[in-house]
Amino acid sequence: MDIMSLAGAFLGFLILLWAGVSTGVMKLLLNFHGFVIVVGGTLASIAINTSFKGFMSGIKAFAHIIKKEEFPTVDETIQSIVQLSDTAHREGGIMALQNVDPVFAGGFLKRAITVAMTSGQSNETRYILEDEVRRKRLNRQEDSNFYRTMGVLSPMFGLVGTLLGIIQTLSNLSDPGKIGSSMAVAITSALYGITLSNLVFVPVANKIRLNAMRETMILQLIVEGVMDIMSGKPPHLIDMHLKGYLPLGD
Repeated sequence: MDIMSLAGAFLGFLILLWAGVSTGVMKLLLNFHGFVIVVGGTLASIAINTSFKGFMSGIKAFAHIIKKEEFPTVDETIQSIVQLSDTAHREGGIMALQNVDPVFAGGFLKRAITVAMTSGQSNETRYILEDEVRRKRLNRQEDSNFYRTMGVLSPMFGLVGTLLGIIQTLSNLSDPGKIGSSMAVAITSALYGITLSNLVFVPVANKIRLNAMRETMILQLIVEGVMDIMSGKPPHLIDMHLKGYLPLGD
């Protein structure tokens, strides 16, 4: 997991732990019924809302955040493309690029070179590669929406738990001893829903979106670099062109 995600998650749960201990209500926050209502209800709704493929894709997207899937930086991508362009310039064109790193940028660099070799036409190559970039971006957007939807649903199921707790409270008005436990179910359900939404689901959705933006920029950079190599541009001009993708100040 990247340092910001790790630090944010640790700080968020540390604040919740401190709040529970300092107010003396830590034991009251442990409510299995409320947890099942919020988590189970959210999962049930998201299962209705998406396909099995979309559901598994969302789970994998969260796993990628946890393990921090390696992806090259803009500078690393530029260096790799310029090196390839130098090889192509010295050895007779793009057909000389047979030994491209098969895992660079998730294999997209190898895929782009292969498409360029097979097609031989710049317009067709650009169309194929940019269509792949677009579809990858749409898939990442769906993964982000998966968690954003859960961020909307979980507080609603927290409200369901609250309503059930209130109903139970009203049914026990003649027995004051049961009112406290009923209200605990009501309040903690709302707490679970709001906490999961704001500390897990919405941040994960935004992290996926940010990673998708960065990934798309790298993939588009590769497309432009491969197109430059196909056109026969010298390495120094390709380097100047691609450096326009560097963040300001780099």
